[in-house]
Amino acid sequence: MPTKYVLKRMARIHCARGPKRCKTCKDYAKEKKIALLDTDPDDQGLIARPMIEIEFEGETIHVPFDVLAYFESFEEAKIYAEKKNLAVTIIKEED
Repeated sequence: MPTKYVLKRMARIHCARGPKRCKTCKDYAKEKKIALLDTDPDDQGLIARPMIEIEFEGETIHVPFDVLAYFESFEEAKIYAEKKNLAVTIIKEED
């Protein structure tokens, strides 16, 4: 299994409807934040979760995630992760 915790710059998540059908999601999509993601959330049965694409052992896989927190910068997120004793991987943005 890949690293459990991931840092990724992304728009905040509000609901499943997305920015095309939800005003709050549309407002959130205008500004990206640094998200601390748990890519191995506790199994809660048949619960819908967003998916993220990550690379594991040279292969691209899709895993569900939970957002644990949002930050303004990677530095702020790294400090938080260190205080919580979390090993994190940073997902770089594609150009």
